[in-house]
Amino acid sequence: MGISASNRLMPHNTQGPDGKQTVRKATLTDLVVGLICADRDGNRIRIDRVDPAGDKLSYHFLNDELRVQEGIQESSIEEFLSEGWYAAAGSMTL
Repeated sequence: MGISASNRLMPHNTQGPDGKQTVRKATLTDLVVGLICADRDGNRIRIDRVDPAGDKLSYHFLNDELRVQEGIQESSIEEFLSEGWYAAAGSMTL
């Protein structure tokens, strides 16, 4: 039996059995309250607030049980998107 870590590196592009992309880089249209994103190292965050007019969003880092791990982080939307966070397509979870 192999050991698997929850923080394994994420690929640039993940496709489901039907050939459709299931995990992709987050875009502006993905940014909604409650969205869980992950980075290439497997770190996960949950978006808590999105303010497009103010170009800001806030989020929490999550632990392996998807519970809040740290205090609220705030970022400009542009900076957040440039960091390369990934989002699951449809109803999938990361």
